[in-house]
Amino acid sequence: MSLIEKYVFNGENNGLNLLILGCVHGNETAGVKAGLKVISELQQGKIKLKNGRLTIVPVCNPEAYKKGVRSVEENLNRVMKIHQNPQSYEQRLANEICPLIKESRMLLDLHSTHCQGDVPFAFCDYADEYNTPLINALDVDYVLEGWPAMYAAQGEISDFSTEGYAHFCGNTGTTLECGYHNEPEAENIAYNAILSALKVYGMIDGEAAPKPQKTHIQMHSYVIKKHNGRLCRNYKHLDEVQKGQALAVYENGEMLSAPFDGYILLPNHTAEIGTEWYYLGTKKQGL
Repeated sequence: MSLIEKYVFNGENNGLNLLILGCVHGNETAGVKAGLKVISELQQGKIKLKNGRLTIVPVCNPEAYKKGVRSVEENLNRVMKIHQNPQSYEQRLANEICPLIKESRMLLDLHSTHCQGDVPFAFCDYADEYNTPLINALDVDYVLEGWPAMYAAQGEISDFSTEGYAHFCGNTGTTLECGYHNEPEAENIAYNAILSALKVYGMIDGEAAPKPQKTHIQMHSYVIKKHNGRLCRNYKHLDEVQKGQALAVYENGEMLSAPFDGYILLPNHTAEIGTEWYYLGTKKQGL
């Protein structure tokens, strides 16, 4: 019995295979709501698929979604590969999701973030002629790059994310962070992103409206929370920081400071010990 529910729609003509994923993390529901809305509109004929094949998985992590938590046993977006002997619920999910990624030329993975006020942004680590037009059409001001190289530099040798697995299979993907989990606007951003993708790839009528010039951020490093501590301010994603600025402090008094001028990225004020606490990056020049 399948652990996930997928919805497949075939256009009148051949075209791109597009995969939409929602709720890879169970507490990130913007993609669920947006995906179900698009599914309903396709079923009712309000949206007519002309070309290609569209597959939507609105809830990739059903048990975490039911519990309102990020993961059940481990981070699904860190184990996205085929597991010959799956040892966790998320690994079993990956075994069902990976074949869908493999058969889809383009992937749009919809997420949301921890902090109220976080601005939407996209990830782009494997830019090509498929994901670049979509990223340009998304209603975001920021694009983050360098995720797999950053992890490799700190000892992680493989990218077992949805985007990473798409790249491994010779396909392409992008991840859209739609803003804060509980903001109603996050659902609208996710919904509009799906429609933009369908237009960009000629799967439905219409053209994606021009979107603002993007600021590209190069990710450099991340910090794992080693023991109890707190962030020094109510940092939000993409807050600017200066070299030497206090970022976090442990209960034993150890202070963590910014090693360079740049941005704090994806700060998690409720991070558990042993998980990512925050990331650091700088603005890419010449873009």
